[in-house]
Amino acid sequence: MRQQAADSRGKFHLVLGAGLIIVGVVAGLLIGGWLGFGVGALIVLLGDYFLILGIGGPHAWTEIFQEFFNL
Repeated sequence: MRQQAADSRGKFHLVLGAGLIIVGVVAGLLIGGWLGFGVGALIVLLGDYFLILGIGGPHAWTEIFQEFFNL
């Protein structure tokens, strides 16, 4: 039962992350300019967090931090 809930949460995070990445790219292109770049980057970063959370589990924030700041 517990494993099913974890798998379900993982799939939800994968779908949410992929959706946010797509929305971030489209929103950035529609807004345009530096504002669009900033808004799109923030939404894509949030989507990347959820995508990695679905793949990597509860410690995914460290992966995002390392990727974003290229440590």
